[in-house]
Amino acid sequence: MLWLFSQMFALCAVSFALGSLLTWLAVRGRLKTDPPKQVLALPSPRLTAEKVVVEQPAETPVARPKPLPLKGNSKTMVYHTPDSPYYRRMKGDTTFATEAEAVAAGYRRWNTKGRVKA
Repeated sequence: MLWLFSQMFALCAVSFALGSLLTWLAVRGRLKTDPPKQVLALPSPRLTAEKVVVEQPAETPVARPKPLPLKGNSKTMVYHTPDSPYYRRMKGDTTFATEAEAVAAGYRRWNTKGRVKA
């Protein structure tokens, strides 16, 4: 039993020594410190106030398509107008230019009241 303990101890001691040696070899080049870098002097402050003019490119008007005023939900078959409380929240997978188009497509106008069962 003592023989096994001494072999394990020797193996661990050799492993530790080799690991320490490899670590020291890898780090020894990093231990050298470089001489401090020269600090550059700041430029002297300007004595006269200079007026800096920056020209910005003229913005060209971009023609953006006007969003259609009605949004429709194809799952519920309900269309929402801008005065609907859900208009800003819903994405609207269908859009319509007029309410007549929405009704012709089979959609109904939004309603805040719950449906009454008949």
